[in-house]
Amino acid sequence: MKLWQQYTDNWSEDSIWITDSPSIKAKEHLNTLHEFGYFKTYAPYFTERSGLDLYLIVLTIEGEGFLQYKDKTYTLHKGSLFIIHCREYQRYWTAAKGTWNFLWMHVNGAAVSSYFNLIKEADGLVVKVKSLDFFEQIMWSIKPLLNQHQFYYEVEISLRIQHILGEQLKLSLHQPDNKEAMPTYVIELQDILTTGFERKWTLDQLARLVAVNKYQMAKQFKKYVGLSPNEFLIVQRMNAAKYKLRIGNDAISQIAREVGIEDVSHFIELFKKREGITPLNYRKIWSFNLFEE
Repeated sequence: MKLWQQYTDNWSEDSIWITDSPSIKAKEHLNTLHEFGYFKTYAPYFTERSGLDLYLIVLTIEGEGFLQYKDKTYTLHKGSLFIIHCREYQRYWTAAKGTWNFLWMHVNGAAVSSYFNLIKEADGLVVKVKSLDFFEQIMWSIKPLLNQHQFYYEVEISLRIQHILGEQLKLSLHQPDNKEAMPTYVIELQDILTTGFERKWTLDQLARLVAVNKYQMAKQFKKYVGLSPNEFLIVQRMNAAKYKLRIGNDAISQIAREVGIEDVSHFIELFKKREGITPLNYRKIWSFNLFEE
């Protein structure tokens, strides 16, 4: 299919458009990024295209836009995230008399194609993200990695692309709703451990809070949640620790205490067992200045 496209350049002077040329090795083995941009557009901006064998990921930061794809028209607001295959006809544009600011990437790769098909199957080509900052940070973290012409940085780009697509797939899927069948106290326990993960909990304490025998409580929790109460608590602590490692510079020992683990050696061991790397190395992966020129 021959490439056809047209667009208007109704975007601000400080908008960004960067092209990258992935290596042959990266194209053979990784997710690859070919273009990256941040557009601050105003009406009558539009892009219309077909025949481009790349995938487009767009995250709306501010304003309102529209997407026409596969005989459907979607309205895009702050926090809207979409992926499309640019081989198919598409048109996206800024709302009349309005502005639309968005981050965008043209990507490719076998894993990208697989994720796209899974996302499409789940009817999730356009989703609303729960945390705009989270996705925005991941996308901006790719910018300083572009045009480095080293395979190490191409691996980093590939990981970030897959992270975005994995999160979009999760948003696309309908989480199994067992809450009607769940005992009320199991739902209550999930809320307690999710919001109070930094506290020290024992089965006896939890059982007293929900007024249920601790053995029955543990058994039913594992049945409906899929994890023991302790393992569920550890997951909440690790998730909180990963967030703190990504966004801040606090000492590892402080982060360990903040997520409820006093022994820093135990925290490091626990983190490495679950993530495959130490907290310090995890932080290094995310240590690039997101807005570095």
